[in-house]
Amino acid sequence: MARPNNQQDSWECHLKCGDVNSRQNPEAMAGSSRNCQKFYGRAQNMSTEQCSTERSTSLDRQETVQTVSRLLKQAPPGEFDKAFSDLRALVEDDGLMCEEASGFCAVHNKDHFTPVRAEGCEVLLTRHNELEENRFLDPQSQVSFEYDHLRRKASDFQAHPEEDEKGEQWRRELQESLKAYVSEHYPEGLCGVFIKDTAVRRIFVACIGSHQHKPSASWNGLWKSEWTFALTPASTSTEVTGTITVQAHYFEDGNVHLNVTRDVEETLLVTDEAQTAREFVKLVEKAERQVQTGLMEEYQKMKDTYVKAFRRQLPITHTTLDWERMMTAKIVEVHIKQ
Repeated sequence: MARPNNQQDSWECHLKCGDVNSRQNPEAMAGSSRNCQKFYGRAQNMSTEQCSTERSTSLDRQETVQTVSRLLKQAPPGEFDKAFSDLRALVEDDGLMCEEASGFCAVHNKDHFTPVRAEGCEVLLTRHNELEENRFLDPQSQVSFEYDHLRRKASDFQAHPEEDEKGEQWRRELQESLKAYVSEHYPEGLCGVFIKDTAVRRIFVACIGSHQHKPSASWNGLWKSEWTFALTPASTSTEVTGTITVQAHYFEDGNVHLNVTRDVEETLLVTDEAQTAREFVKLVEKAERQVQTGLMEEYQKMKDTYVKAFRRQLPITHTTLDWERMMTAKIVEVHIKQ
């Protein structure tokens, strides 16, 4: 894990921490037309107020969904269920939460590159390989499947061959080279290379995701990166844009979140499929190593400065106080006096 560059990196370390019901009583209708006009005028006002209240209620519901969605997007890796349960208790509207649960979970899974390992498939869930709602593609095995975001289960596997053979050759070379890199550096990681064809060029998107969930040790983490570049038949070079994201949550006797994001822009020389794939992986490795090295340097800096400043100074004896012993002695002293 690493420190970001000063200009392009973004650090965030923080604690994650009336309805008025009025009744109008019109005068008796019998008597005069003036009283009738008053009655109908008041009835019309009541109808207007009722419609306004209904619109307000509808708006409140929409705002609640948007607020919950924003909060769940900040849920740490591996902690979506706990965050959802806490928000469910705060919202106090089980109907709304149950209705929106699948959508909330789908956004979280795609944003966090949730890995899927089933039926010979090993692929990340991302917006780049989503064919339609809740249906995803594993381009390496050329299979599509339905994914239940709530149960975290894949089903209904179907063959999905790639029609663009030339584009598939490029994609496979990139996938194999990137897989070798990920296997070496991320024991639990997965990668995926996805292709999007347009009329004049092919767009390749490479994704890396590595989750580390250690709730028994009071921490969870995620390293992910996303890389995009385009190729045309006449390409000799192309611009690669990437985003590296590191998330960590430490919650032993506290609640500390770390979010690191670094944007990368590099030029990639384009030759044949194999050589271009190797150069691409070198580019990715260099950028991620810089983030890793930078984070370690920042940790050491924090240890020597910020964390040291947080520590309580030792007394003049240069030994810590045995608070339990002091409390025991005080309790004994009170009993003796009694």
